[in-house]
Amino acid sequence: MIEIHCQKDELLKGVQLVQSAISPRSTLPVLANILFEADGEGLRLSSTDLEVGVRCQVKADVKSAGSLTIPARPLSEFLRTLDDGRDVSLKSADGQKIEIKSGRDRCSLACLPKDDYPVLPEFNMERAVSLNAALLREMIRKTIFAVSTDETRYVLNGVDLVIEKGKMVLVATDGRRLAFVERETTDKKATVGAIIPTKAVNELARVLGADEKAGDLQMAFTDNQVTFKHKNVIIISRLIEGNFPNYEQVIPKGHDIQLRLKAKQVLAATQRAAVGTLERGGSVRYSLTDSTLQISASAQGRVEVESELEVAYKGEPFAIAFNPVYLIDALNALETDEIFLEFSTPLNPGVVRPVGDDHYKYVVMPMQAN
Repeated sequence: MIEIHCQKDELLKGVQLVQSAISPRSTLPVLANILFEADGEGLRLSSTDLEVGVRCQVKADVKSAGSLTIPARPLSEFLRTLDDGRDVSLKSADGQKIEIKSGRDRCSLACLPKDDYPVLPEFNMERAVSLNAALLREMIRKTIFAVSTDETRYVLNGVDLVIEKGKMVLVATDGRRLAFVERETTDKKATVGAIIPTKAVNELARVLGADEKAGDLQMAFTDNQVTFKHKNVIIISRLIEGNFPNYEQVIPKGHDIQLRLKAKQVLAATQRAAVGTLERGGSVRYSLTDSTLQISASAQGRVEVESELEVAYKGEPFAIAFNPVYLIDALNALETDEIFLEFSTPLNPGVVRPVGDDHYKYVVMPMQAN
């Protein structure tokens, strides 16, 4: 027996929060469900795909305590059709079916028992590290797009997080580009090193991004897991085993050419030039002559696009080519007015840096110009 009364808005918010951790490709039927646990402290929702788990607390009036698992998709879709502000009741007499009622609207769903559901570990506050949530959200935004999606390069399928000596570093790379950001932390004694999977980082960013007053979050590690706790939400994830590449060897130590540019102008010109590549994977050419940066692309004589920007450059003509997607991803994420573009030779990596931020670097390998 389980009976719960709550607000539709609160319940739907909680359901949608944990639903994102559910994998549509799971072969275990119970993993398509959300675990509902009701007791004297309220209602707790949990979900997992066995790699990442999300848990949150929902305000509820628990008339009868109990636990069961409810199919996530039909529950979410039914709740979404209800008007905001409505009261919702959930009641199950036998644990095999649950009736969700709101006014004269009703939905009955077949359930599975809690015993079939994987056990998610509890959050252990001992040795937890406290982090500024807004700061971590910014660091994730500026690195996550560079993570590799190639599953054969498992160690690159996540973000490398290092905390030591009062500094926190996040690094992501797919082998063709690398995003590095470093910020100071309030906890000067913490020492952490781990590769956190992309899905867990995206879940964390989503939770933090939905909160205007983010405050602090707690992060704790066990041998092969990381747990993040932010207000009423907990995210649990396995860590990626292995050694992250030595990224310091990849970041250029100097440059021969440095251009100071308006980020929006470079972004717009790169997006226009990308039209000239016709297909994903084509290159955009960045050509320098006195006082002019030309950003252009062409494809098999069928299309040519070029834009010119005025720059403070005096020197020999220079040209380098990049995958435009790599530049666009970074410029969209940086949210800065001005950037530095730094080059040495057409065969060496280029670097993008926000003006006024010496602790962010985005390194991009060049391509052969079309």
